[in-house]
Amino acid sequence: MHIKFKMRILIVGKKSFIAQNFIKKYSKQVKFFYFNQYFPDNYNEFARKISLYISKKKINHILNFIGNNDNSPFPINGKNILRDNFVLPLVLVNLFKQKKINFTFFLSTEIDKVDKPNENSLYSLSKFFLQDSLRFFSTKNNISFIKIDNVYGPHDLNFNRLVPSLMLKFLFYNKKIKVNFAQKKKLVYVKNLLPIIFKTFKNKKTFNIINVKGKTYNISKLWKNINKALLNKHKSISKNNACYNFIETLMWYKHNLSVIKKEAKKYHKTI
Repeated sequence: MHIKFKMRILIVGKKSFIAQNFIKKYSKQVKFFYFNQYFPDNYNEFARKISLYISKKKINHILNFIGNNDNSPFPINGKNILRDNFVLPLVLVNLFKQKKINFTFFLSTEIDKVDKPNENSLYSLSKFFLQDSLRFFSTKNNISFIKIDNVYGPHDLNFNRLVPSLMLKFLFYNKKIKVNFAQKKKLVYVKNLLPIIFKTFKNKKTFNIINVKGKTYNISKLWKNINKALLNKHKSISKNNACYNFIETLMWYKHNLSVIKKEAKKYHKTI
């Protein structure tokens, strides 16, 4: 895609592994700016500073990667889930609702569980609240929502997640790293997501929801297939191989082993 001018995009939450992949891919095509201040419960000062920053830098699109992904039934910091997933986006839209600034936010397919008492969570509710609140929000902005399954790929250092935990088991052969192999999971490779995010910069709709469906993997079968692919060290793995994206992810972890070890110890003290 060719762009006539270099867009001025504000990234909020650049530490997100999706953000890091996105910045790396598009930094030559887009002028990125970063606002790194923490979003607190009392957010008046945050709102004042980000408003000044956006005016000064003449930002025309805000891409928000901040999100609290704790979807456990009984989260320890429940109020933080609502603050990060619901309050922050509403604050941003409200601040700039009369300006020509557009937005990209992320939803989750966890929203589909809100009507299921045994499966819903505060996380799914926070995303549902966000979607429905902004649907009826009077604004001049064009807002894109990317509704997505679980994302995996390079730079993900959250070892509470499935794929990073799998990568650790491959790297360290550690039996104490627990992974539930008896499950099926819908997964989206981060590099397949990036062009979809990029296209939202050209969104012309006031309210636009983009559904990104993951591919369903049998985790036990996936584990066996990756092991099988790795056994033959002299044979290159084709991009058509179902395991290719996971092998590519594993190679990133392997090439960044010192960082991996440091971060993994926060989750698994036996690394």
